[in-house]
Amino acid sequence: MKRLLLSILFLGLTLLLAHGPNFNLAEDAKKRGDYKSALKYMLKQLDTDLDTYGENAKETLMSYSKAGYYSEKIGEYDNALEYNFKALKIQKKLNENDSTEASTYNNIGGIYSKLKKYKYALEYYFKSLKIQKIVFGNNHRVASITYNNIAGVYRKQEKYKEALEYYYKALEIRKESLGNEHYTTALSHSNIGLVYFKQGKHQEALDELAKTLKIQEKIFGNEHSFTKKTQNNIKYIKNEMLKNNKEN
Repeated sequence: MKRLLLSILFLGLTLLLAHGPNFNLAEDAKKRGDYKSALKYMLKQLDTDLDTYGENAKETLMSYSKAGYYSEKIGEYDNALEYNFKALKIQKKLNENDSTEASTYNNIGGIYSKLKKYKYALEYYFKSLKIQKIVFGNNHRVASITYNNIAGVYRKQEKYKEALEYYYKALEIRKESLGNEHYTTALSHSNIGLVYFKQGKHQEALDELAKTLKIQEKIFGNEHSFTKKTQNNIKYIKNEMLKNNKEN
């Protein structure tokens, strides 16, 4: 899901088009999955942008954002934060309540979540959500991604009541904007089901995973890895229920 938000950020920025040869080399490296090389080329592009356009140009903003993305992909989270914060500083000067600023907040939240700094992760996810509501309205599908991210942090903290609250918010938006049989709707049902499992509510978990499976079988078929993963989750929960019944 996070990739969708990144695409929203880069969609607006790439309207500038590739603005240098090192940018193109970074993109080629990304396509190969070589994020280390992509970062190397993007940092060269960043140096060029700073010399050519200055600190507060859109070209520089794009290079900082890309450098943050590539740094995160190779696990250099502190550097990723630094580049994202520099991008954010430029965004604040260029636009007020802009969707790209919301995406950067979301990216920062994701990095903090990986660092297990959950308080900061939530802080930046909620900042992202606030702007998304201003720009897109309360129930846009972009907000569903942020609700899902917020729920994920609460789940990592084992705050399952709060996790369910935000997973359900994401689900309702996805059902409304994308339909009952979209693959992200299936993902929301799965997330809810797994939280119910963590709460020991096995039947509720199975009910949600059954909804996931029905959608996945229709979209992907019975042999797809997503479908098989859900089938395995259902099987595991049923086995846990049998164990509990025997013990009782």
